[in-house]
Order: sequence, then structure tokens, then C-alpha cells
Amino acid sequence: MLREWRACGVAERIGRRKPLVAEAPGCGDVLAEYVAAVGREGGAVLLSVVGGRLSEGINFSDDLGRAVVMVGVPFPSLASPELCERLAYYESLGSVPDSDEPGSGRKPEPLGVGSAMGPRAREMYEALCMRAVNQSIGRAIRHQRDYAVVVFMDARYAEPRIARKLPRWITDGRPLEPLQFGPALAQVAAFFKQDFSV
Repeated sequence: MLREWRACGVAERIGRRKPLVAEAPGCGDVLAEYVAAVGREGGAVLLSVVGGRLSEGINFSDDLGRAVVMVGVPFPSLASPELCERLAYYESLGSVPDSDEPGSGRKPEPLGVGSAMGPRAREMYEALCMRAVNQSIGRAIRHQRDYAVVVFMDARYAEPRIARKLPRWITDGRPLEPLQFGPALAQVAAFFKQDFSV
């Protein structure tokens, strides 16, 4: 994505407003670079990968993280033999959790790219994905008085099956709705006009 942004000038336009720092393989201390840019410039844009070094275990509280933008839904790769075996085993246990159907006890059939996934395996696959999403978005809101806007740039987050796996403080019992850019930008602007000092 960053390569495309650089090629079409988006990265340069962002860089004119705020420093752009990107996590990449072999990069030095990206976190230190980002923190320094936030302190020096009053803000910065950090691009990182879900499941990467910066998406788990690091706090971006207060001014280190005022927005989280999730681009796409980061499903784990079905090219992983370990994941496929795990999903096949989980599917072999029977029905989706919280149902009354007992496990089938049948031998697990291997899963892989392009293979059909049963309901129990799909539930686990989505849960693995959404756990990573929830860990990533939770990096920016670390205490009761902290705040950040969270933007999901993929209509699949509005699907009930995915949305119910988001934290309640995100959905607050309301369904998520896909928005066009203009209305979404208006909501973000309204969010930041609130008085958070109370």
C-alpha cells in the first residue's frame, strides 16, 4: 500500500501535513522515530501491520495515538499448514459453540486456500482475525480519559458476524454502517470538536 501511495503522491501529500513513519522489515527503531516526530511536530502518521512489531504490547496513549485506521480485514493466511490443521480439527469437534449439537467425532479434513470452511472453523478463523484487530485498535485508548477515533476502511466490519466480535465500547449496541468519504470525514471532524478535558 505504501508503495502505491508513494507512486501516486499520497505519501508526499500526507508528509506535507505530518511526518509519515512506516514499519517495514529491516527498519531501525520505528517507534523511537515516531515518538520523536510526534514530540517535534505535534503529531505524525504511523503505518504499521496488524500482527507486526507495533500492533501488540505497545501503548500509544494520549497524543501518541488519536486515530486508528484499519485498512482491510487482516485474516490469517490459509497458506499456513498449522492454521489449516487447527481449523480442520476445530471443525471436526462439531457445531458452532453455544449450540446444542454434540461434536461429530469425525476425522478432520484438511483445509487450505480455496477449500470450503465449515461453520465452526469459520467462527474460529474470524475470531483469530478479530482478536488481532481488537488488540491493534486498543493500543490507542489506554485509560479512562484517553480518546481516539477508530476508522474501519472495509465494509466487512459492518457485517453482523464480524461486528459482534468488536468490543462493546466501539459499537455501543449500534450497528456499524458503511459511509462514503464525505460523511465519514464529517463524523471524524465532529468527534475531534468535542471537549475531552471534562
